[in-house]
Amino acid sequence: MKVLRRLAVMLALSFFALSLGLVYWQVARAEELLAHPANRRLTLMESKVIRGGIFDRDGEILAQTVVSDGIAQRVYPKGEMLEPLLGYATLQHGSAGLEGGLADLLLGLQHATPGQRLQRFLELPRQGNDVVLSLDAGLQKIAYDGLKGKIGSAVALDPRTGQVLALVSQPSYDPVDLDQHWEEIIQRAGSPLQNHAFSLFPPGSAMKVVTSVALFNAGIDTTDLYHCEGSAVINGQRISEQNSKAHGWVNYHMALAASCNTYFATKAVQGGAARFLAAAGAFGFGQEIPFELPVARSSIMNASHGGPLPSEMDDNILAASAFGQGEVLVSPFHMALITAGIANHGVIMTPYIVEKVLADQQTVVYQARPKPWLTALTEEQAQKVSGAMISAVNEGTAAPGALPEVQVAAKTGSAEPGGEVLTHAWYIAFAPAAAPEIAVAVMIENGGTGGGAAAPIAREMMRYALERK
Repeated sequence: MKVLRRLAVMLALSFFALSLGLVYWQVARAEELLAHPANRRLTLMESKVIRGGIFDRDGEILAQTVVSDGIAQRVYPKGEMLEPLLGYATLQHGSAGLEGGLADLLLGLQHATPGQRLQRFLELPRQGNDVVLSLDAGLQKIAYDGLKGKIGSAVALDPRTGQVLALVSQPSYDPVDLDQHWEEIIQRAGSPLQNHAFSLFPPGSAMKVVTSVALFNAGIDTTDLYHCEGSAVINGQRISEQNSKAHGWVNYHMALAASCNTYFATKAVQGGAARFLAAAGAFGFGQEIPFELPVARSSIMNASHGGPLPSEMDDNILAASAFGQGEVLVSPFHMALITAGIANHGVIMTPYIVEKVLADQQTVVYQARPKPWLTALTEEQAQKVSGAMISAVNEGTAAPGALPEVQVAAKTGSAEPGGEVLTHAWYIAFAPAAAPEIAVAVMIENGGTGGGAAAPIAREMMRYALERK
């Protein structure tokens, strides 16, 4: 009898635990599960819900559901220009991009009006919400045209607010009839379904803007002169300049403008790993970026990818990391945020792409509000980095990104991905330098030099944005 009693108690406890689990998932977290992009029910719901439209900041249609003869079809007037950012939502392949990440808004699940809640409860046909993005379709086209035929990405932000103004990844694909062309698309070179703006790459010399702050915080005298001979040996490891170019006597300001690897490697080791890691952490390395879509975490060492920063580094990896090599990995999206933080006097604003959500009769049920994310450096430090970036444009490696009558601040990067391939070409910039309105990051995979391949695209993006204003 004792055994039977124990068995009965165990069964009762098991049923109780199972019931609690069902209540937790079906009640407490029901909305979260329903809105998850991997949930195919979101697509199935569209038999009763007309998915809301997606619009740019000026009201241009980016995605819309058109109903003809009782058949609903999702249309994308801009074609490939916004893919893979916009993404897709199909019964066969689920959802991705903004179509997946914003499904709870587009289907009227989040920020639902009382009428929408009642319609959902009664399973009545209903209209989802429209989403207005912060994107500028014209700026998106400038970046898309510049990157067409290449593999890479371009991101533009308003550094004052964190608004995403453009976000292009190449190669892209035509979202129309995606299911029929799926196999052909996934076999194309360059991974068109992958958003390269959110993927990780070595940043090369663009990382020197982060290392700058480590030098400042370590108390390095940035007016001291350093003699660059084209290479230097640090702890038995040879650090070389691009094309072994000797820069001669340089201080911090001149070293950033000329992109002197040995200066930053030597001074970073002098300042110590703790200062470098603290500066990287202040800029968001090792942290999840708060955004409507998932962005891979940038890392300093491969072993720490996806988690916190390492607690220590040896001098060899520190020296290489100081100029963006070693094991440093960062996304172009994050690099744009870093650039925006320098432009915004040291404060990185929380990035966002959803400007507002409109329900029936265009009632605003959500309006974005800018808010800070990180304070990466002091205002004085930001001015110091900005000054060196201005010199990089006026008399250094970033000159190809210059604009007439507008002062640009910029930094190039040529990152070695390993193997016998061309370097990744980086260009980060903001303008006007004195009162920045746009910050950009352009990265072309295996594109060569940042000044040669990426700078012209960044320049045209900044030109368009400032002329439009």
